[in-house]
Amino acid sequence: MSLGPGCADEPAVVGACAVVGDCPERQVCVLLGPDGAEGACVTPMSTPGFPSTGNNPVELDLFNELDVLFVIDDSPAIAPRLPQLAEAMTAFAAALQATKPQPSLRFGVTTTDAGNPRCAAAEVGALRMESCRARLDEFADADAGVDAREACTAACSLPSLGLTPTLGLDGEVAVRPWLEVAGNWDNLPDGVDLAEALRCAVPQGVAGCEFTSPLASLERAVARSEDEADPAYGFLRETADLLVVVVSAGNDCSVAPGHEAIFSDNQVFWGDLQLPELSPGICWRAGVVCDGPGPVYDDCRPIDRGDDGAEASPEQAVLTPAQHFAEMLQYLQLLRQTFDLRARVRLFSVAGVPPEGQAVPYADADEPGFQTQHGIGPGCSDTVAAPPPVRLLAADDATELEELPAASICEADWSDAFTQVAGVASENLGPSCYPRCVRDWDPETPGLDPVCDVSAVNLALRSWDPVPPCVRVDGEWASQGGSPRCYIVRTDDELDPRCAEEGYNLALELWQSEPNPPGTYYQAWCRESPNPYGDCPEL
Repeated sequence: MSLGPGCADEPAVVGACAVVGDCPERQVCVLLGPDGAEGACVTPMSTPGFPSTGNNPVELDLFNELDVLFVIDDSPAIAPRLPQLAEAMTAFAAALQATKPQPSLRFGVTTTDAGNPRCAAAEVGALRMESCRARLDEFADADAGVDAREACTAACSLPSLGLTPTLGLDGEVAVRPWLEVAGNWDNLPDGVDLAEALRCAVPQGVAGCEFTSPLASLERAVARSEDEADPAYGFLRETADLLVVVVSAGNDCSVAPGHEAIFSDNQVFWGDLQLPELSPGICWRAGVVCDGPGPVYDDCRPIDRGDDGAEASPEQAVLTPAQHFAEMLQYLQLLRQTFDLRARVRLFSVAGVPPEGQAVPYADADEPGFQTQHGIGPGCSDTVAAPPPVRLLAADDATELEELPAASICEADWSDAFTQVAGVASENLGPSCYPRCVRDWDPETPGLDPVCDVSAVNLALRSWDPVPPCVRVDGEWASQGGSPRCYIVRTDDELDPRCAEEGYNLALELWQSEPNPPGTYYQAWCRESPNPYGDCPEL
């Protein structure tokens, strides 16, 4: 088949085009080739203004959404590593934004402070999205003798984030407690790039609880995203991949509801500690067991202990079992795979492990103060030292998900680790392969072939809007006819190898200038080969 004039059911070629205004009324400009260098004015398969996606459209799997949830240590122990955290955000942002096609990214931040009888009350799992310069008081702790305010001011120049309001699942237009970047739109203030926004938003200070509980904070953050009354409602998208990033200089102290007395009245796990000088060593004794007599141990692993200190069932454990959090992550992946079988949930940690390739050491500390504070010797040490994060690592290992090796919090530079993590997380994103064979070029016909018909559908809003092809304006992709979105056709050398490996010959890439209303999905129909389910020809 060809794009020939005079065929009632075929788009008619009118002429070459390069920009929006090159085509006459009721024609659209479709670009293909490297950077959209080849263009033709065509009559769409559907009448402009009257959406249609052919007789047998397909729902496009965009595969371009990634949600990143940071769970960040805000205890005094993290102070020496706040500069490394901020610096790593520059590399992380650059690696994610280099992904092609450009993904739809969301970033939320919560702390490891999940509340504890030894600490002030905390908003467990609440998303915090504001500039560190707006909360500099949280970067100093007089009681701990820590002042880390320069770590914020050196990395961040923004007195506030000033995020743009967006439409949420609640149907309201409001400022959301997360950063969002997708294609050529974002909710950042004018002139602010993603790297600086992350440098300002991710470091959480040093005023939080020393009994760090990243797993409990993670669980509550997920619950808040599902709570219609919470500002974080809708942050986690069921259609998006999820990357959880935990940065913690301690072990996990996620106390099970009803067992808070181990930090106040129940002295079973205190060892030589006495009120008021209790320490996270309680959590090591309450939730970890090591093999061997010591002082060097063969291995250490989580254990469920009851209020009396004896091994107990998970239901009676004083610390929420690591397996509970693993099952939560497994559920999140299964939920996403109902929408996309390729969906992945991953947990990446920066914690008390040695540099990559070295086994985690388990031994009593040479320094009595460290042993008293943590119940074990350091898992890594340099200018800082941190205990091995046994429960955190076990929650990741038990998920049976694709594991990301933990990075060492003792390393002086985390940029490479975050760059690698961004690369792994991006491997699963895009492209949107058209899952049928599209017809080959007809060399007898000038212009462009094939043509696709794409529509944005939102059943809740009862909308079905045609999506025009993108054009190039001043070297940048742009939509036509005032539409907030357009599509780019990728074939031949521009076709992602993953589409070719699956036997397809065309991919569609979405470009938009504003976010999709919640619940939006896309349908497409392209001019298909006579045998659309056979071996696809090159175009």
